[in-house]
Amino acid sequence: MPVTYIDIEWPDQQSDRIYSPSSIIEDYFNPGESISMGQFLTACTEGLEEASERVRQKYGYACTSALAESSRIAKRCQEYDGTHEVKIISIT
Repeated sequence: MPVTYIDIEWPDQQSDRIYSPSSIIEDYFNPGESISMGQFLTACTEGLEEASERVRQKYGYACTSALAESSRIAKRCQEYDGTHEVKIISIT
């Protein structure tokens, strides 16, 4: 279960890195795409929940880091309205 990072650019051009304990998060994003804030939040929430569940299946407990990351992203998304987009820079 390789750790995966999604490098993004917020609408205000600030860079950020999203942590996922599983590469399943790659199924939710494509490098180079720009997606609406709503789509981004949904993809992050679902992807990080799925990643946490994979940790639970393998180790018997959820990944609290993935859940904390999801919460952090949700809070940050509240700073922007629905007309803004997030750019996916890379997935590593």
